[in-house]
Amino acid sequence: MATIEERLCALEDRFAISELRSRYCWYTVRALRHEVVELFTEDGVFENARSSEDTPAIVTGRAALQDYFSRMRPARRIPLVTNEVTHIHGDQVEGTCAMTSIGEDPFCGHYIDSFRKVEGRWLFSARRFFPYWPVFKPDKDRQHP
Repeated sequence: MATIEERLCALEDRFAISELRSRYCWYTVRALRHEVVELFTEDGVFENARSSEDTPAIVTGRAALQDYFSRMRPARRIPLVTNEVTHIHGDQVEGTCAMTSIGEDPFCGHYIDSFRKVEGRWLFSARRFFPYWPVFKPDKDRQHP
């Protein structure tokens, strides 16, 4: 059985990761581009299957993320993150969550995330979004963590 200190650390990590997911939602809906990019590791990856293209947009590294997120505009909607599942393995974490965006241009789907602790702070090392509605684009080859 894990020690109380290990269990407390795991709880703190889960809370910090949940907070990271929430910050991402708040920053994107407000188009806080710089703040969004700072949530990713230097080599972070963002994949977005919610596009008009047949293949998802895949962006790697902070410079490319800055360019990609520079197109964001403030939106009149509320993103709601639910059904968080998080697997902690030391400083490496994987997880998934559902996201429903209500308001202007509503949509929903799920994220598959990887996280890394950098200088005591959890960041996304990869964030992948797959929409369910109004367009269903799951990744048939990927299993949820």
